[in-house]
Amino acid sequence: MTLPSSCSSCGSIGPVDEETLDFYAAPGRFTTLEEGDFASGDIHKVVHVVQGLLVYDVVAEPFYGVELRPDQAEAIHERDTARLLAIARAVDARPIDEARAPANRVGARCHVFSRLTVAFLRAAGVPARARCGFGAYFRPGWFEDHWVAEYWKPGESRWQMVDAQLDDTWRKMITFEGDALAITTTEFMTAGHAWQAWRRGELDAGRCGLSAINEHGSRWIAGNLRRDMASLNKVEMLPWDVWGAGWGPGEEPTDAQLHFFDTVADLTVDPDARFVELRRRYETDELLRVDAKVLNALRDKVEPV
Repeated sequence: MTLPSSCSSCGSIGPVDEETLDFYAAPGRFTTLEEGDFASGDIHKVVHVVQGLLVYDVVAEPFYGVELRPDQAEAIHERDTARLLAIARAVDARPIDEARAPANRVGARCHVFSRLTVAFLRAAGVPARARCGFGAYFRPGWFEDHWVAEYWKPGESRWQMVDAQLDDTWRKMITFEGDALAITTTEFMTAGHAWQAWRRGELDAGRCGLSAINEHGSRWIAGNLRRDMASLNKVEMLPWDVWGAGWGPGEEPTDAQLHFFDTVADLTVDPDARFVELRRRYETDELLRVDAKVLNALRDKVEPV
């Protein structure tokens, strides 16, 4: 499926300075690992390790034939990567870089696959960041709520998106024929590009959301835009974390809310070009910044972060 024309410019358009690359090469709030944890700048090795640690919880039984225990399944709510790896060791004490059978992996969803990929790359000094938006390869004609990772390729001076969730099983189940280590802008649309395409009338917001729960609409784009903005500031949240700006189911955005997210999208579609402004906006705007507590919507519970 062809994405809106705005996606032809997903990622960085202009040159990226060293300050920006240094920022994304350093661990962040939720991607700091323990001394001696796995680290690598080889994306093939990183994805192999990530896939050997995690199993997508919702499809663990139909895709992999395993039933997760509560300690494995509850790991989807863990925001901190070091604590997630501790859970993985408790489930299976072998070295982190030794692949586990699906039954001995930790439950995860797209955000975990992406954040763990980013953590391992950053631990090796490779600039990397998680991106929140919509995947076009899960259900033809629809843009599904999704996260990918992107890392800096110095030889080509550009960011490359990668989807560690797409192991052999996933690729077969969704008939994915692309390269999971080279996700293209026709396969994944960042939330900022989705917002701008919707505002121009090029994208139907009613096809953006999560088909598994039959929820779609502009509020999904706005929510993912808020999460992508936080992630670009190295604060990678859960897909169901709620804080700050947005509107609820059945509500329509006000003109002020539309303008608010217009300005955020402007910053995220090419975050490197306005990196200083993006950082300042996040840190100074209480409707964007993640502070001490957020609502975990799946648990319907306010949690400290």
